[in-house]
Amino acid sequence: MHVLSATNNLYPDPEATGSGRYNYEVGRELVERGHDVSVVTRLRGDAHARETVDGMDVYRYDASIPRLPATLREIDRTVASIESNAPVDVVSFHGALSSFGVDRAISNRIPRTYTIHGLWAVEYRDRLVAPSRWAAPWHRLNRALRHRIEARVLDHSDAAIVLSEFMRERFRDHHPGAPSCSVVPGGVDVERFAPIDGPGPETFAEDETSFLTVRRLTPRMGLETLLDAFASVVADGDDAHLYIGGDGPLRDELCARADRLGIDSAVTFLGYVPEEQLASLYAGADVFVLPTLELEGFGLATLEALAAGTPVIGTRAGATPEILGNLERRSAITEPLLVDAGDADALAARLASWARVGEAERTSAGGACRSYVIEEGYTWEHVADSLERRFEGLLD
Repeated sequence: MHVLSATNNLYPDPEATGSGRYNYEVGRELVERGHDVSVVTRLRGDAHARETVDGMDVYRYDASIPRLPATLREIDRTVASIESNAPVDVVSFHGALSSFGVDRAISNRIPRTYTIHGLWAVEYRDRLVAPSRWAAPWHRLNRALRHRIEARVLDHSDAAIVLSEFMRERFRDHHPGAPSCSVVPGGVDVERFAPIDGPGPETFAEDETSFLTVRRLTPRMGLETLLDAFASVVADGDDAHLYIGGDGPLRDELCARADRLGIDSAVTFLGYVPEEQLASLYAGADVFVLPTLELEGFGLATLEALAAGTPVIGTRAGATPEILGNLERRSAITEPLLVDAGDADALAARLASWARVGEAERTSAGGACRSYVIEEGYTWEHVADSLERRFEGLLD
């Protein structure tokens, strides 16, 4: 079977997102099973326009909304090149822009699936921080265009896939006329994301409870709430340090907030964390924190931290309760994991309780977290099994 995947980014390209990781891991699994996988994605950084990545044939195009006609012509040529090498059996859509171009370029007879990682127009809105009065009309037009492009590709798809029940409901609200969708949760590489056998990374001090979050620094991530909550933990005298990985438009504002709260010496902003450093960072932390306010469509970071044996404190926002709800009820998890989104007092209480957990108790909880990920099937092998069955069903 020849699968053509259309995605807006792909690991290990610069600044690859969760969808890029998803496509890389699933594509690699399919290649190992004997399938041919071609990937059409955007050109980012110094990546090559054409190369083979772990058995996948990767084709990258230069893209932007203002030069959309030229972008579409380039995708046309790319798809023609792919089909000249081997007929495509099924198309797997992931990012709206790449999918729109591939959908136009390939025969309607070829079955298509669309995996929704996030609603394109909604994600664009989230990246904006107080646009100027003059820029606002352009942003509204841009969001409307993104929504129409996404809807058009969905209308041409034979099946839709989401990563959580939360995203299934949002998908229905935003695209009521789209095909029915099924839920296939994301996964994690449990060999790569695993507890550390030996000393942890030098990033963390040994005599303090290390709280870690890795997020894009935007309003919906709830990092202001996290800083307010952590200030209470420091004021109560708990020996703890907060590490914030990631970059984004709120970086300066968050640094200033930590300074105003008087916790700047107890908070370290790590900046952008390269993918190759994430596994050791998750495993080395004592607790991972996901303070999201809204729109957490799934949360690969949650799975990666859990697989690394690190408990996760998360909010009841988006799909996070779907992952942590059942884990919270396991006997080895002695402290609650979930709090209401935006509740700084509740989050402070949760941080403080985990800061006071003993080493043996925390080790037991970490083992339960990792076992939970494996037992519940949150692995890329399981994800590839589900997708492979769906692809074969479309071909039948």
